[in-house]
Amino acid sequence: MKKALIIQQDVIILKIIEKLMQLNSYDCKAIRSISDLNIEDQTRNFDIIISEILFDGIAPLDFVYQIQEIILHKSLIIVTNMGQERIRHEIMNTNKVSGFFAVPFDLDRIQKLIA
Repeated sequence: MKKALIIQQDVIILKIIEKLMQLNSYDCKAIRSISDLNIEDQTRNFDIIISEILFDGIAPLDFVYQIQEIILHKSLIIVTNMGQERIRHEIMNTNKVSGFFAVPFDLDRIQKLIA
């Protein structure tokens, strides 16, 4: 079974994405903060991480690079309340992110990326 990690502070968005992942046959761990990660998460090798990028003390672009180093994963999708086009452009140019979605987001586009 494919494995997914969702990191999302907004509980409504967290539950929506968690349900979408489960409907697409992912074993899903859903947490509200990066501080909720444990040591096992670092070696679990997730197929996909869907995460917010707004965290206290971490710049959005830094988060993208830090998550690459901390948690094994194949794909990273950003779903965020930050809708600044400049930030989206910078993050997508890193070639470390499969998709960037500002709220409100299109579930169909996310589903295409996770399928």
